[in-house]
Parts: sequence; C-alpha cells; structure tokens
Amino acid sequence: MTPMTPDWVLAGARLIACFVFAYPIVMAVVWIVGGLWFWWRRERRGAEEDPDSAWPEVTVLVPCHNEAAGLGGTLRALAALDYPDYRVLFIDDASTDGTARVIREALDGESRFHLLRLSTNLGKAGALNAALELVRTPLIVVLDSDTIPRRDCLRPLAAPFLRQPRLGAVTANPLPLNRSGFLANLQTAEFASIIGLIKRSQRTWGRIFTVSGCCTAYRTEALRRVGGFSPATATEDIDVTWRLERDAWEIWFEPRAVVRIQGPVRLPDYWRQRRRWALGGWHALRTHRDVLTRWRWRRLWPIYVDFVLAYAWGFCFVAVCLFWLGSRLLGWPPGPASPVPAWHGAVASLVCLAQISTAALVNHRYDPGLKTSLFWVPWYPLLFFATGAFLAVSTASRGLFGTLDLAGRWRSPPREAGPGGEAGGGDQGGRGERGGRGERGGLGERGGRGGRGGRRGRLYLGPMAGRAG
Repeated sequence: MTPMTPDWVLAGARLIACFVFAYPIVMAVVWIVGGLWFWWRRERRGAEEDPDSAWPEVTVLVPCHNEAAGLGGTLRALAALDYPDYRVLFIDDASTDGTARVIREALDGESRFHLLRLSTNLGKAGALNAALELVRTPLIVVLDSDTIPRRDCLRPLAAPFLRQPRLGAVTANPLPLNRSGFLANLQTAEFASIIGLIKRSQRTWGRIFTVSGCCTAYRTEALRRVGGFSPATATEDIDVTWRLERDAWEIWFEPRAVVRIQGPVRLPDYWRQRRRWALGGWHALRTHRDVLTRWRWRRLWPIYVDFVLAYAWGFCFVAVCLFWLGSRLLGWPPGPASPVPAWHGAVASLVCLAQISTAALVNHRYDPGLKTSLFWVPWYPLLFFATGAFLAVSTASRGLFGTLDLAGRWRSPPREAGPGGEAGGGDQGGRGERGGRGERGGLGERGGRGGRGGRRGRLYLGPMAGRAG
C-alpha cells in the first residue's frame, strides 16, 4: 500500500486478510469434529439391523433430458436393486437424442420400469412435479439419470422412515465413478472431504444445508405438503431441503446408501456445473431470507449465517486477489494479504490433509480407494475455495436480482457411456405402451396429463402393469 494509506484502511485490510485465512480453517475444524462425532455415534458399529415391519413401497423417479448415451449403466443398476417392492418411473423431459427410445427398449420384460414422456421441456423440477402427480407409494427416491446406485442402496434409504415419523428426506452418499485425470481426482477429494464430511457434521450440529440432488429418498406426504419441487431456482435440491425443514420435517444423511456419480471431466463442464450451484445458492439465500424472522425456524439460522459467511468470504478473497494484482501492476507495496501460497498456504494444505484423512477414516468402508486421493490434497484448496469464490462473486447480481422464471431449465453436459457400477443385471428389450393403470397401487390412475399448467405427456407402463392394479 502507498505511504498515504489511512490507518483505518490498513486495519480493514488486515481484518479482511485474517478472515480470508481463518474462515476455511475454522470451518474445516468444525467439519472434522462434527464428522468424527457422527461416525462415532452412528457408523463405527457397522450396518443396522433390518426393520421388523414390512419394507415400504418405493417409487424411483429418474428425470432425463438428452441422456441416451449414459443411461445403460443406470438401467442395469436399477433392474438389479435388492429391494422387495419398488418401481421406476423415467421422465423424459422432451429429449431430442433418443432417450425415450433407450428407455422403451428396457420396458418389455421389466414390469417395474415405466416411462412418462413430456412434450414440453419443463426442467428437472417441472419433470419431477409431473411425475409426483402419478405416485401412489409412501416413499419416493429421486435419482439422476447418470447416477449408478449400489445394489443395496434402497434399504438404508427406506429404513429410517420406519423409525422416525417426522422424517421428510434421507440423502444418499455420492461417490465419484470416474477417477482418471486431474479434475476427476480433485472432485473425488472434494466429495469425500466436503460433501460427505460436511453432511455428517451438519447432522451433528443441527440441520443439513442441502440433500444430494443425485439421489435422495423423500416421504411422499412431506413432499406434497411443501408443494413439490420449485422450478424457480437453479438448484431444486437446496430449495426443497429448506422448505421441508421449514415445515418441521427432519432430513438425515445415510452414508450406507452409496451411489456412484459421473463428475464433469472437462473444465468447461465443471465451470458450468459449479456456476449453476453458486447461482442456486444465491437463489436459496434470496428465497428463504425470512427464516431469520421467526423463532420457530431458529435451527436453520446457523446454516443460513454460515452460507452468508461463505459468500462473504468469496467476496473478500476476490478483493484480496484483485488488490494484490493491482499493487503488483502499479508497483505498490504488497499490503497485508496475498493469494500466493506462503506459510498460510502450507497451513491450509495441512488442514486440508487432516480433513481428507478424517474423510478417509469415516468413509473407507464405502470407498476403499479414497486414500489414493491424498496425493491431490495440496491442489484442492485452489479448486474448491478459489473457484467457488470467483463463481459466488460472478453470479451475485443475477442470483439476487435476476428473474427466477425458467431458472430451473437444464442443459445436460456431454455423457460417457459408463459402466454398470457395482450392480449387475442387463438391458431389456422391446417396448410397452399400456394405458394409465399403475402396478400394485403404484404409479397412477391416468395416462394423459404430465405436469402443471396443462402440459401434456404420455405414460408408458411395463408389460405387467395393471394386472394387480
């Protein structure tokens, strides 16, 4: 800084520099302590016993938009699920790449598979709401079309609903499927040390900030009480989490419900995904800002304030980076903070190493290969915190003041034809085009309408549907 810089400016700059350094460290400690406590109380003894009562019926909803290339593995895994009573409803949201054809080929011979075709692109939330009108089972599992559930995934998702009547949702434990390359390995470290550990920690300290959009089980009654999924947000999973918790429903994290996901392997796809996440975060802060005004929502205050601090940290980090760059270009003294790693970078890397080591401890039962990601930890702060900071700043004006109309319309990234994961099974042949009766009290009582606002869709049921309806 120049010699004429006022003392109060220097004091403010030092305060910002301390916040930029301290916030990630403090949060990492909070996540480590909370994650270890969750593991000690709920996981270290191994699997829980099956419930004494009958397993509840489950409908798995799989929204799809131009996913023909990557559906094979998901179809095989869904056909091989180890659960006594489930059915799968694929929602083709006006795809143009043959997605419906791929699904139809799996209908014949697999009575649990059904297809709802929408003629208008409603976005993920709109497609799920269209399918929600057809569901007659007590539980719903929302599964992304590129997500591979483990064969036993449904049992740990469904069992908690039998023990807790105020349970509104149970979110699964997503683990990256593709781990080749720099970006994929960094995301593996992220999903373990942030997404898995932070959900354990949030369950320990209070409320979960968001369910995993790739795989979550919902109580159908709870989902209908809060109006289903909102299309007026870029991240419907964050929004539905907050609406459920505001309606006094509990949300749990179940680490035994393992699913494999395909993370983006190209930098432009990764940037678009994270930009949507950052935008959805602003939408959540904007839509649910009134939680601070009611005492009955007090348990949501900590995660709301934490999220505000996270975005404030992003602005401070970007400010430090811009000031450092400007001072270098103008020949000014460096000032109290620098984004270039020095001793504080070493401290941050050590804390990240402790964080992912903790994640490896609590998650090794579900992901034995996680320890190989320790090599990528020193690069991890650059990817997660720095990228997140710039995206939070770049999406702020649109997220806070932009229109929410059509915010939930999706654009599917390029998919690779992935393996079938840990579940076996095979693709089915043929097609089914039955009318509107659901199987065993299941999917619906009409085949014509698909969604809100009078939009039309066609419902294709598996060949055995209607025999017991």
